[in-house]
Amino acid sequence: KKTRLNLNVPCKSVEQQDTENLYRTIDDDRRTIIQAAIVRIMKARQTLKYALLVQEVIQQLSARFELRILMIKKCIDILIEKEYIERRPNEHGMLPYLA
Repeated sequence: KKTRLNLNVPCKSVEQQDTENLYRTIDDDRRTIIQAAIVRIMKARQTLKYALLVQEVIQQLSARFELRILMIKKCIDILIEKEYIERRPNEHGMLPYLA
């Protein structure tokens, strides 16, 4: 019996996979840098409003790379999960530092 092989199957090139891995690594590094900046700011201020925290992170890191607000929000949520900062339901928008 003959086996049929389809040679027209599109495959990702190695270069595309390498660039995807590179972008993923860059995003992970940026998240770590943003989280470190948030912790530094919160350690100095102890309590800060959400909007002021985002503004201060942008001010500190805008010279290093282009920031997206969505990435900053995700990093704040990650730090809330890690219990570095918390959201208080009775004080809308205030983020106290815990660690």
